[in-house]
Amino acid sequence: MMAFPIPPNEHQRLAALHRLKILNTECTPEFDAVVNMAIAMFDAPIALISFVDRNAQWFKAKQGIELASTKRSDAFCSHTIMQEGVLVVEDATKDQRFCNNDLVTAAPHIRFYAGIPVSSDGETHVATLCVIDTKPRTFSDEQQRMLIELRNIVAGLIQAHAIANEAKSSERNARQRRKLLSQVERMSKIGAWSLDTQRLVTEWSPQVYVIHEYDGTEPPSLEQAISFYPEHERGRLTQKINMCIEYGVPYEIECDFITAKGNQRRVRSSGEIEHGEDGTKFLIGIVKDITEQSQQEEKLWRAAHLDSLTGIANRHSFHAEMQERIRARKCDSTELALLMIDLDDFKDINDSLGHVAGDVVLRTVAERISETISHNAFCARLGGDEFAVVLSSTPGRGAADEIGAKLLEEINRPIRFDRHDIRVGASIGIAVSTSGSEDDLFVRSDLALYHVKQNGRGAAVTYTPDITVAFEAKKRAVLMIKSAISDGRLEPHYQPIIDLKSQKLRGVEALVRVRNTDGTLSGPADFWPALGEPQCSREIDEVMLELALRDFSLWKLCGLGIEFVSVNASTSCIRSSSYADRVLSKLDEYGLDPSELKIEVVESVFLGSESNDVRAVLERLSAEGVRIALDDFGTGYASLSHLRDYPINCIKIDKSFVSGLGQNGSNTAIVQALIGLGRSMKLEVITEGIETQGQLDFVSALGSDFGQGYLLARPMDAQALAQYATASPLPHPARDERALTANA
Repeated sequence: MMAFPIPPNEHQRLAALHRLKILNTECTPEFDAVVNMAIAMFDAPIALISFVDRNAQWFKAKQGIELASTKRSDAFCSHTIMQEGVLVVEDATKDQRFCNNDLVTAAPHIRFYAGIPVSSDGETHVATLCVIDTKPRTFSDEQQRMLIELRNIVAGLIQAHAIANEAKSSERNARQRRKLLSQVERMSKIGAWSLDTQRLVTEWSPQVYVIHEYDGTEPPSLEQAISFYPEHERGRLTQKINMCIEYGVPYEIECDFITAKGNQRRVRSSGEIEHGEDGTKFLIGIVKDITEQSQQEEKLWRAAHLDSLTGIANRHSFHAEMQERIRARKCDSTELALLMIDLDDFKDINDSLGHVAGDVVLRTVAERISETISHNAFCARLGGDEFAVVLSSTPGRGAADEIGAKLLEEINRPIRFDRHDIRVGASIGIAVSTSGSEDDLFVRSDLALYHVKQNGRGAAVTYTPDITVAFEAKKRAVLMIKSAISDGRLEPHYQPIIDLKSQKLRGVEALVRVRNTDGTLSGPADFWPALGEPQCSREIDEVMLELALRDFSLWKLCGLGIEFVSVNASTSCIRSSSYADRVLSKLDEYGLDPSELKIEVVESVFLGSESNDVRAVLERLSAEGVRIALDDFGTGYASLSHLRDYPINCIKIDKSFVSGLGQNGSNTAIVQALIGLGRSMKLEVITEGIETQGQLDFVSALGSDFGQGYLLARPMDAQALAQYATASPLPHPARDERALTANA
């Protein structure tokens, strides 16, 4: 039994292969170009053009592999030539045909293979074109279509090789010259020509007339024939012809070409010296119109190297450019800068105006980036709304910062679309280095970009070590929170909210704490960076809501008389359309009235394109009876319209205003105005951060409804809060958190 499949026409197939006289011939630029293009197009490490002989496969062109040939029994291509279409093996280790193959179990450790047969005559499969990867992957219909297009180029190269061989061998006999030219015409529409080097008389086949669109009855002189080539090509062609005639050096050249009717084409011409039986020296050759092939290669090159939407370089080309500049930098003291550009709120443009508008924005931004950067810079679209610029410059001149500022200015200019002026912002992370790898620059620029996005966006920031310090601190904080949630070590501590008129406990605010593995307690100062991470803050909010409602339901059963519990809602939570449903579901689960829950939000949640979503969530909660408090009022993006446009029931005056009461005239005036505003709008007013008797007396006199702060009571766990609530009169502030460095 054969170790590989045998086509039914094996005898004819091998005969056709050997007629080509291509086995063991040298590599040529055309075949090499195809495998290089395949690697770029499919992002694969290995690409091959193989000819399958009786017992072996031989590689005419290869990239990514050292072997020159393999046994036919090991060749995946032995299976490829058995079919018409593309053979795709997504994971060779899971395919019974190949899992024990030496090329799978040992180097090069093939996992993925996609190959297509190539014929020399449209019927007989003599060769294959394939791409290979060392890791499993899929191969889309579009990729298969592109592989078929590359296969057609290989087939044309094989046919040209066959035709050229036949032309050269036939023209050694002068009496068969015309017969050969006619045969070449019929087979491939390639024109053949000859030149008597002594008499300078040319002879053309009919197809050469067709290629030139020349209506003359006699072929033109050599000088006239050269005149069909544009001026910038004539020098190259004339030099090749002269070297061939004088020194016998064969040539092959591709040139632009203008026909007799003025049409621009692309041709490949080759020539070599032959001697007639009478000693006459002839320059004989062929000319082929490769316009369509050239256009197809250009199309494939653009697909592999350029972004199809914007026309600038794609990710593959950008990485190649980065590597080239890093290599060049080793030879001089050039400073290399990488600018990573992200468009701000680009998703909102697609959502509100449609993807056509989004495409216009991306093309315009790409154009503005290209026009703004200097001649020593290179830009690309990496994907989505991400762009990148690499810049080479003299160290220490701040060129990257200057380009970053210019890019922000240009990108921020309005973009006109369908009677709309679209405004799109950008965030830019910059990394500058005179040494280090491409990965180093990408990591640093990504960190700088992340820093920009976490601090308001719309700026260009250059990487410094402090950014890594902040990033690592945030990573540690996030790990601390995730570990605490996973282990059940997240605890709510409750700070009493006191009625300043009756001095009675009215409610509590649940504040997040982490019980460390050694039993100690950590406050927000130890994990503050994690609160800015959307996913982390959402998980904290979910756990705190659950625990706070559980504790409150137990207090209610014990008859403690606490009227409400207040929980904080992060920006990422309150902007989730399902948040209201989750809150109401939890209230129902614990049998609590919605009025017994107060949700605290900060003013920043009202900003941005999602403000309507926030309004819908708050209105849903308010309609069910949940009370909404505006926390830290006056410290953020304060706007009185928020009190008018959103269902706010309560404002909380931040402790930063309370700390200077009676001493700082501005603070005193602000607190007095905020309390007056709340009373006039019939909003509850809670004053936070009361730490002295003087502050308590002052805000009480001004008419604040409630107070909260260390003077009244410190945050405490659920058990301590129950004891505190049953004491009469209320005890002095609890001391169990004196060691905490922050009061959330």
